[in-house]
Amino acid sequence: MIATIAAQQVLSLRRQRTFVALLTTLLVMTSLAGVLGWLSHNTITRVYNDAVSLLAADGQPAPPNPFELKPTLSLLSNMVVYIPLIGALVALVLGHLAMADDQSDGVARLVFTRGASRMSYVGGKVLGAAAVLAVVLAASLVVSAVSLVVVNQAVPTLSDLGRLVLFYALSWLYLFMFALVGMVTVLVTRRRSLALLAGLGVWLVVTYAVPQFASGLRPSASLSPISDPVGTSQTFFQITSHVRPFSVTEQYRSAAAQVLRTAAPEPLADSVLRVLPNLVAVAVLLVLAAVLVRRHDYSAGASDE
Repeated sequence: MIATIAAQQVLSLRRQRTFVALLTTLLVMTSLAGVLGWLSHNTITRVYNDAVSLLAADGQPAPPNPFELKPTLSLLSNMVVYIPLIGALVALVLGHLAMADDQSDGVARLVFTRGASRMSYVGGKVLGAAAVLAVVLAASLVVSAVSLVVVNQAVPTLSDLGRLVLFYALSWLYLFMFALVGMVTVLVTRRRSLALLAGLGVWLVVTYAVPQFASGLRPSASLSPISDPVGTSQTFFQITSHVRPFSVTEQYRSAAAQVLRTAAPEPLADSVLRVLPNLVAVAVLLVLAAVLVRRHDYSAGASDE
């Protein structure tokens, strides 16, 4: 029954063009990261070649090519911004639609008349959303691999491909959390608009507010994949900095930077621990969804207001 509900959910999202919209958004994000990486590569190479010519004319040795000193996967550093900013928002809408559409159309009541339990229902919805995100991110991974070949003019090594897969697995876990947020907010309220607004509130707090307070960042600095705290010398930020290990977004960015090798190396155990807040959040949301679906009243459709 769980697999049947999940398949129906995927089919419904495809008919509503939600799947296509999600796929298009993630592919555009990935392509944009590749284009920016290609432009950066060309700019650095052009400046370096000009510098080499000037130094050669003066009889001076040329310094190493700065691009060769950069990590191979560094062109994807912008994805660390796009995933929490845009990807999480789209995943939130995905989770919202997975629950809200059935409630508004009365499909959920029909499913329960066929002998499906509420646990099977929520399990199918969760599995369907997880599968959609996995397919979309797999397509994004392919685009990233192609971008690496174009920009670096070389086939990625097995190590780079492994890191690329690990980065997208980490991103899937992060986006899956927001899909669950979208589902839980629907189960908390009967109004679709209020549920979506509540989900957006969670997205704003997790993506902007908590990182800003925990790291002492200015609002604009929270959008940068490489940003240094600017206010940790202040007493307020010295206190709130203790929250940083529990900030899902901050830990995702740090773990992703370790995978892409765009940050200073750290012990493997520390990188693994950075995934823990995301895992805990997903586990809590799954339990919350299971509890709320048992108590949710499906006797009447949800209000669109």
